[in-house]
Amino acid sequence: MVALGLIVVAGVLIAGVVLLEPTWVGERLRGQVETAASRALGQRVTVEQLSPRWFPTPGVTLMNLRARGQENEPPFLEVPRATATVRLWPLVRSLGKEVRVGSLTLDEPRVNLVRRADGTWNSESVGQPPADAPPSSPPVEQSSRQASVEHIRLQHGIVNVVDTQAAQGNASVALRDIDLELENVGVGLPLEGMLKAAWASAEQNVEADFKVDPRPTNKRWPHVTMHLRGKNLSVHALRDFLPASQAESFTGGEVSVDADVKTLEGRYVVDGHGAVTGLKLRGDPASGAFTFNARVDPDEVKATQVGFSRLALSGAGVELGGTASVQLAPMRVRFDLQGSDLDLQHLLGEPAPKPRSAAPSPTALPASVRRSLGKVDVEGTVKFDRVRHGPLTLTEVDAHARLDDGRLHLEQGRARLYGGQADIAGTQVDLTQARPKWSLKAKLEGLDTAQAFTALSGNTPVQGKASGQLELTGTGLDWTRIRQEMTGTGTLQLREGVFTQTDLGATLTPVLTQGLLSLGQKGASESVQKAGRGTHFKDLDARFKVQRGWVSFIQPMAFQSDLGGGTVAGRVGLDQRLELKGTVKVSRDFVSSLTRGAVPRGAPVSIPLTITGTVMDPRVSAGAPEDLVKSLLPALPVPKSAQDPLNQARRSLEDLLRRPAPPKPTPRR
Repeated sequence: MVALGLIVVAGVLIAGVVLLEPTWVGERLRGQVETAASRALGQRVTVEQLSPRWFPTPGVTLMNLRARGQENEPPFLEVPRATATVRLWPLVRSLGKEVRVGSLTLDEPRVNLVRRADGTWNSESVGQPPADAPPSSPPVEQSSRQASVEHIRLQHGIVNVVDTQAAQGNASVALRDIDLELENVGVGLPLEGMLKAAWASAEQNVEADFKVDPRPTNKRWPHVTMHLRGKNLSVHALRDFLPASQAESFTGGEVSVDADVKTLEGRYVVDGHGAVTGLKLRGDPASGAFTFNARVDPDEVKATQVGFSRLALSGAGVELGGTASVQLAPMRVRFDLQGSDLDLQHLLGEPAPKPRSAAPSPTALPASVRRSLGKVDVEGTVKFDRVRHGPLTLTEVDAHARLDDGRLHLEQGRARLYGGQADIAGTQVDLTQARPKWSLKAKLEGLDTAQAFTALSGNTPVQGKASGQLELTGTGLDWTRIRQEMTGTGTLQLREGVFTQTDLGATLTPVLTQGLLSLGQKGASESVQKAGRGTHFKDLDARFKVQRGWVSFIQPMAFQSDLGGGTVAGRVGLDQRLELKGTVKVSRDFVSSLTRGAVPRGAPVSIPLTITGTVMDPRVSAGAPEDLVKSLLPALPVPKSAQDPLNQARRSLEDLLRRPAPPKPTPRR
């Protein structure tokens, strides 16, 4: 009874002192709070005001708690107002060894995560003594005092990320409107909590419920269970967690995820699923779904690998599915995708223009961090039944691709193209540009030109099987711009073909007719007029370059036709214009048969050609009849007195041309 009386008396005296001198108690408590918080955060902490209260519940109110940062850095932590209540009886009962906080409330706390110029983060100092701690600060003392908090509430918090390596600090808001509830915070207590926050949204769209069991004495890590939910997360904001070189590929859409975390054999196992709506790359929106899983070893977090299965994406111009995996360190992504359809607009199209008045959106990761993400190793296979852009269509596409700093490389690639095969290994696409720059390398074999022209233009000006090689560079998918900007070289071989839009035989008929008439061979000229059979090509061989909207032949294009061999030089416009000149060497047999032997077999006829107009409407003109007559003249000496080549031709060939024509066969009865 005496001891109890002494305790009561002591309590009354202490209470009296506190009531009479609350300022003295507040100042002493403020110093203790500043010292303890500075050691915990590794930053110098100051409290502007600390006000204790004793009735109706003992507690304290702190105003403007700040954990200041280094020079030119924002404060690491700012808490405008915090209140706490203390359970008095456990403190008295344990003679000050058990400090049980009933509740702790933090109003509008703000955390500023700063990435410094040397690449370190200001949060790395947490748990370390501050470098500028005052000499008078008492050293850390081991104590048997046990502290716990029954309930912690954080209201309307904000987490900022600041990159000092950026030009203007690059401050961004990672999370806002954070509400956090924690129960049973203390050593040996089962922690339970709930988190809600808004990420890139005006409303809270991230939630988490979790429970952490007391850590067993024989284990390093506690048993954790958690349920995570993210609803309508902005893809436009998610892309800020991608390397900056790849962010432009994603322009819209929302993602929702749902995941569970549990502990199994000392590892944290994550299983979840997600859905994507309105996903927009560079083309029309698409929707999809996926599942994911991961096993996290808390001792080797960087070795974590996340697997994605049942990937599916469907929309206008895209149908694909497959699997993927992500390894954290070193950062590596592997994928295996298959699909029935892909419109190249999703990959190479130009994104919608941004409003001029729209301010650039802040990034959720510092620019320096995103630059380091640019070194992600991304590689995998893609297979599509059909890849298309407008009328251009490739089928049975099978490629092995690598993504290097936003640039897509096709290390292997084959496809069917209009009845033939196309090897597209070596093709590259720079996806970092608003108008992606591409470099096409293709080896073509057995291309059916009739199918190609029918698909591309609706007509078949050329028929036959073509082979060749192309090395072209261009930007974007707009053909009206591509044809003016595209450059490169190529080769083309057409072994058996027909040019259906013009008939060289019919074109050469007037020239041959006039030439033979000038030699007095009316019958032969009539035979020529009946000889036109179309333009059949054999062994056409071309080498060309592409520049400023034209395909120009590097050397005369050689060909064999039903009339004979020839060459053509000049250029063909990518808008189908023709500016060609060449020569047809009419075969010896053809000329001899038309002249009924008047011109010997050893005398071929060279006819110059000029081709203008367009591919669909060519205009072919041949040389002058006088030049043809010179070619038809036999190799006989010509007297110097001859003034007119036509008269000389008539005199030199008079006897040959009087040779009677063979009798016509008698018709059968």
